[in-house]
Amino acid sequence: MPVSCNNCEGAITPTTPSIKCSGVCKKYLHLKCLGVTEAEIADIISDKSSWICPKCSGPASNMISAERIEEIIKKQLIIMQNELKMSIDSNFKNIMDRLTVVENDVRVIQEEWKEFKNSNNNCNRDNIYDLNSVVLEIEERKLRSANVLLFNIAESTASSIAQKIKDDLKQVASLLAPLGSFPKPNKVIRLGNSKPNVVRPLKIIYDNEASVKDVLRSNKINPNRKYHFRPDLTKLQRDYNNKVRDEFHDRLSKGESGVALKYKDNLLHITKKRFSVDLSKK
Repeated sequence: MPVSCNNCEGAITPTTPSIKCSGVCKKYLHLKCLGVTEAEIADIISDKSSWICPKCSGPASNMISAERIEEIIKKQLIIMQNELKMSIDSNFKNIMDRLTVVENDVRVIQEEWKEFKNSNNNCNRDNIYDLNSVVLEIEERKLRSANVLLFNIAESTASSIAQKIKDDLKQVASLLAPLGSFPKPNKVIRLGNSKPNVVRPLKIIYDNEASVKDVLRSNKINPNRKYHFRPDLTKLQRDYNNKVRDEFHDRLSKGESGVALKYKDNLLHITKKRFSVDLSKK
C-alpha cells in the first residue's frame, strides 16, 4: 500500500527525504513540508527516533498513544491479577482455618456424646448422634459462648422492667469491681418466670467470648463462692457434666481414693490426684 505525506498527501518513496511521526498518528511527512530551516531539518534527522509531527504535538499532544494505553492496561491487569490472587489465597486460608475449627468442634462433641452414651445405661444405643445434631450443638455453643450465668443474686423490687435491668447491671458491676476491670455487659436477662421466694438466675451477655473468659477467671480470686460466675452451657454439656459428677461420687462411695474432678473447656473430667512428696523427710 503506497505511503503518502500527512501534509501534502504526496507519495513517500525510498528516495524521498521524509520522516515518520512517533506520536499518535504514526504517519510520514516530507521534510520539505515541515516548513523549517536546513539546520532544523538536520536536528530532526539526527533525533528522528523521537520526532513528533506538529499535529500530534499541537492541541492534541496530550493524547496517549495506543501503545501507551495498551501498556497501562497490561500493567493494571497484572496488578489486579496479583491483588485477586492474594485475596483468594487469604480467603482460602481463612476458610481452611475455620474448617479446622469446625472439624475439631465436631470431633469434641462426638467424643462427648460417645462417652455420655457409654455412661448412661438408659440410653438407646441405636439413637445415632447425626451430623445435623452436631451442627446444631456447635451453633448453640457459639451463641452461648458470650454469656455467663450468675446465681443467688437478689432480684430488684422496682416496678418497671427498665429499672429492674438497671438494678441488675448495677449489682453485676459491684460484684466485679473488687476483682478487676471488666467490660460492661450488653444486656442482662432473668431466666424463667418470676415466682414468689424464688431468685431466678441472671444471664449476662457480653460482646465476645474473650470477655466471658476474663469474667470466669475472676472466680479464682473471688472469696464469695455464693456469687461465682458460671458458663452458659448447652443441655448436652450439662447432662455430660452431671453424668461425670455422678460417676465420681459413685466411685468415692465405693472407697476409691486418689481421684479428683477437673474442668477442661467447661466439661468435667475425672483425673488422678497429684500427691507431693516431701523429700526433706527420711
